[in-house]
Amino acid sequence: MKHRLLIAAAATALMAAPSLASAQDSGVYIKAQAGYGVITDSDVSVGPAASNGIQGVVAGQGNLALGLGIGYDLGKNWRIELDGSSLYNELGTVGGQPQSNAKIQASSLMLNAIYDFSDFGRWEPYVGAGLGITSGDISMSASDFLNDTGTVLVSNPACIGTAPAGAARSCSANDSETNFAWNLIAGLGYNITDNLTWDTNYRYIDMGDFSIDGDFVHQSTPAGTPVRADLTSVVEDVSAHVLMTGFRYRFGKSAPVVVPVLPPVPVTYTCWDGSTEVTDLNLCPVQTFTCWDGSTEVTDLDLCPAQVTYYTCSDGVTSVTDLAACPIITCQEQFRQELIYYEFDKGQSAETRNTINRILDVGQYCNISSVRVVGHTDTSGTAAYNLGLSKRRASDAQEELVRQGVSGAMISSEGKGETEPFVQTGNGVREQLNRRTEVLITLSDVGTAMMSN
Repeated sequence: MKHRLLIAAAATALMAAPSLASAQDSGVYIKAQAGYGVITDSDVSVGPAASNGIQGVVAGQGNLALGLGIGYDLGKNWRIELDGSSLYNELGTVGGQPQSNAKIQASSLMLNAIYDFSDFGRWEPYVGAGLGITSGDISMSASDFLNDTGTVLVSNPACIGTAPAGAARSCSANDSETNFAWNLIAGLGYNITDNLTWDTNYRYIDMGDFSIDGDFVHQSTPAGTPVRADLTSVVEDVSAHVLMTGFRYRFGKSAPVVVPVLPPVPVTYTCWDGSTEVTDLNLCPVQTFTCWDGSTEVTDLDLCPAQVTYYTCSDGVTSVTDLAACPIITCQEQFRQELIYYEFDKGQSAETRNTINRILDVGQYCNISSVRVVGHTDTSGTAAYNLGLSKRRASDAQEELVRQGVSGAMISSEGKGETEPFVQTGNGVREQLNRRTEVLITLSDVGTAMMSN
């Protein structure tokens, strides 16, 4: 009867909701849901002060769950609600024993606090928690049974109680108890309209322990007089997982969004000089510019005198206004070499790009005929490993040469490993100057060299 009273209380609150809702945005809502719930596995033991009882493990089987509720939207993403739910579960056998059975009807009335996340458009995820009470109507039974041949009476381990030898025993309990309970909630709502929301949620309900009373009966023969005694059992740590879906309906109209009208804020601008503040850019002082000659001041760069650019040729003497007028000279270098250094056990270097760029500057006035790249390592590590590492270092420089425009056909690349150290050391010694790649460029004879001043 207690679970019916709990659901009746929630239903009464739902019927009273329309009278609580005003014509404006009242915040009052009602909800109805249905779904699926399962009681978790629980231990059943004989009561601490009892000598007769039922014991074993019961495992829940999923069944229908129903819920009704009334709530109030407090604003700023918070809601409170009074939620009533009912869950029926067949628990199967007690401890897996034949001739045993258990079932439970759990009805809860919870006061929940809910927080809605409002940054997902019409979707509205939420989380919550609540406190309340749970009424559990529990039925359990277990009795002795005949073996497979039907000749020997087997004492059922799920039925605990003392009886004369050969007496048939049975345990039964049909009792209810109301406990303090709590739950955790995670859900997702979808706002179909301003007032109607499709609501799906999961909740975990902890109902505590239930103590149930019943009868322990034994009789020597089927025609004998039954002997009865009281029994007490405890169903420990009863909890449930429940998934339900349904609808929430909020009464009243949505309150109009009031956008405050603010007085206009004066807009000021900073002039080109970085210091003058004006309300109209036309009020800024006239801006002037210095021409290329460093002396002429104008208000428009188009008013500057024509600029004449002079260039100094690569001979360091001839000055011309047209680079084509520079004389052709003979390239003075035959070879150019640079070194790239590496961190310990690294095949690439942060110096590679700048070093290759610097060595290729010669290509502005001399023709490159070939490039030789040789990678080296120090003596730390095995000779075979160092040979492979030196080849990776040579490839590092080779790839950068190609990236900067040198034909791959002009490049030869090899790794020397630890065989040609720049600084002679013993085996297994880390030496920065030996971790290097040598880049040697061979230059051809003639080019045109010009430099602008």
